[in-house]
Order: sequence, then structure tokens, then C-alpha cells
Amino acid sequence: MTPAAAVRAAIPRDVADLLRALRTAGFGAYVVGGAVRDVIAGRVPADWDLATEATPDQLRALFPNATYENRFGTVGVPTGDSVVREITTFRADSGSGDGRRPDEVTFLPRIEGDLARRDFTINAIAFGLAPGASRRADPVADGAIVDPHGGIDDLTNGLLRAVGDPAERFIEDALRMLRAIRFVARFSLTVEPGTAAAIKRDAPLASRLSGERIGAEIEGILAAAHPARALQLAADLDIFAAIAPALAAEWSAEIGTRVEAVGGTSLPDAPDPLGRMSELLLPISDDADVAALLESWRRPRATIAAIQQIRALDRAVAVAESEAERGNLDGPALRIVAAATTGDPRDAVRQVRRRVAAGRANRSAAALLSACMQGDEQQLPATASDLAVGGDQLVARLGRAPGPWVAALLAHLVDDVAHRRVTNDAGELLAWSERIIATEGRDSIA
Repeated sequence: MTPAAAVRAAIPRDVADLLRALRTAGFGAYVVGGAVRDVIAGRVPADWDLATEATPDQLRALFPNATYENRFGTVGVPTGDSVVREITTFRADSGSGDGRRPDEVTFLPRIEGDLARRDFTINAIAFGLAPGASRRADPVADGAIVDPHGGIDDLTNGLLRAVGDPAERFIEDALRMLRAIRFVARFSLTVEPGTAAAIKRDAPLASRLSGERIGAEIEGILAAAHPARALQLAADLDIFAAIAPALAAEWSAEIGTRVEAVGGTSLPDAPDPLGRMSELLLPISDDADVAALLESWRRPRATIAAIQQIRALDRAVAVAESEAERGNLDGPALRIVAAATTGDPRDAVRQVRRRVAAGRANRSAAALLSACMQGDEQQLPATASDLAVGGDQLVARLGRAPGPWVAALLAHLVDDVAHRRVTNDAGELLAWSERIIATEGRDSIA
């Protein structure tokens, strides 16, 4: 199937209706950018964006329910439940005082000028009909590919190349450098030498980007099936030096490979975005530095907390592996630690698997993993809430005033049940509690 035929077959009905409405009104109508690229690459597009020479005012007149709340010529047209398609007027950009957005926008009459402002050739491909085409021509059935910069060939050859002069592209928008790394990861591309040289030269500009944009691009890179080569490229081209100096200072060649191994598609925990992010930042030894970096990337508090929990659990697993190496294999204890650290005892298994996948586990990891999996399968208690008795029952049975001793005794019981010293039965646990107090003394349970 030709690229044009592939795009033609993939266009959603509501997008086709918008294209036809534009052509009926006498305007050029194209689908552009990522949707065209993804279809040609054999992927399902997440969004379908359109372009036309119609101005925002003309678009709002044509689509009365459209919204226009920006100065970049993009109009949003609702086409169904929670679906809004963006139509952008052909434009040229000039100046970029913040290294991110154009200072001035000029509307253009033809698609070729619009494609010339785009970042990479693989994103500078369009499909549709020009304004001069017959009004009777259908923009879908009769549409054609417009590819003035050779984006299809570059995509076919696995090449990422800037549109026009790469020396200008990244000064216009520094985010393009991070997007380049993400495209390398997503499409397994090689960066054209001139484009790579421009990224390395302009990498310091990335430090001026908003943390939210940086964090989103990093997560996009980590979400790719094979991010290792892209991560190494980010190190080689000094992107990490600009956006994560603490990581760049500790970078080594195996980090990207380890990140890719964690959450690989063949593993039970895939996808594993938190595991991959944790593995990426593992070389940074100080938890506070990791938290500060994630905060600078504007990651959600829940994400930052989860990464810190994974790091703490990783250290606990490392200790458990060392103990197992010395003959003290204790899966139940590790599940209890996992529950206390993350709230889920099953995270013990997940973290052992991450360490094994990344090649950081020792020889005892397989036995430790098996012991933890057995505990999960048998649903052995790992927290006080798993017990058949609660604090109120212990207070009543032992005749003591409530206090810190209750939590200490419950923790003792969790450990005893997990290690099968007593069954998880209310009567058994109450009697066992009396024996603990009698044997170990009241003062031993503070």
C-alpha cells in the first residue's frame, strides 16, 4: 500500500467530514504532522490535526461551534463526544524570545510554507488537496501526499533530520531537542549528523525549558519499547547535562540498557513507567537530590513519592539478597518491609524482578523471588490489617490500657503469622498474644 493509500484508509470519518467542509468552502484541506507520520510508520495516530489557508475568523464562520483562544492560528472544532479536532491556518513563524514560542506569526496561502516551519522532516508531511483543486474533487478520495523535505524517505531509512537549517531549528524552539530524543526512542531512528551537531551545540538552551515540558518528554522517552539508545544519545549530546546535571555527572553506558530492561514487554510488570524512572535516576545517590530533580520536572507529588518508595524498597531488597546469600532466605520479612514501604507486599516481587532484569541482583535473587511469590500466592499477612484480630480485641483480652504497645504487638503477630509460627485465627492469635506477654514480659511490648 502506498503512503497516500494508507493515510486515505486511516482517516476517521469526522476528520474526513472536516476536510470536505473545507473543500466545499473553497479552502485547501490537509491532515498534517504526527498523524500522517504515524500512519506511514504503521502506527495508530493519537490525534489528527488539520491545516488550511482559511484564517481563524473564516474557520469560526464555517464552524460556528469552534473555539479560538490563541494567537497561533489554531481553531478547535468539536466533532463528537469529548472529541475536538484542531485546524491550523498555514503559517510562518519568526523570532523566539523565550526559545519556545514564536514572537510573530504570519499566515500563509500554501501548505509548503507551513511545512517549512516544522521541526523534523518526518513531521513535515501532509495529505490532502490544494486550494486550486477542483471543487468537485474529494480531499480524501483524491487527496495526495505533500512531502517537500523527503520525510517519507527519512522515515523509511530510519533517519531523523531537521527541516531546513538545523542551526536555526533548536534556537527557535529548544523543546525540539528533547522531542528529537523521544522520536529516536519511539521510531528507532538515527539522528542525521548535522542535526546531531546542532543539538549538541544548543543543548544548554534546554535548561530554560519549563520543567513540566521536560518531565513529559522524559516520560515519553521512557514509554518507548526500546529507549536505551535514545537515553545514551541524550547523554552524548549533553541534553542530560542541561536538564539533569546530577544524572549527567554519574552517567555510564549501562544505565540506558538497564532502564530498557526494566519494564520490558516480556516481563509480567510491563509497562513499568515508575520502575523505569527509578532506574534512570538510580545513579543519583541522594534521595533529596532525586526529589528535587523530579520537582524541577514538575512531576506529580504521587509520582515523586512512589519513586522514593521504590528507591527505599530497592535498598531493602539489596539487604535481603545479601542475607539470602549468607543462608538467611526470608521472603516473608521482605514482603512485610514492602508493605510498610509502599503499602503493597506484592511490590517485593516487583522490585526483585526489576533488579534481576537490570542485572543488579545477586545469585540469591531467584530464591528470594520464589519465596516472595509464594507469599503472594498464599496471601500471607504483611500488615496488621491482614490479621484476624485488631487492636481493640487485644486491649480487651489483655486488660491493658491502649498505647504504643498495641501497634508493637500487632507487628509481632504479623511477623509470627507470616513465618507460620501461628495461624491467622482470632482465637489462636489472642492466645498467642497472652503467651508473648507472659514469655517476653510486658515491658518487651512497649
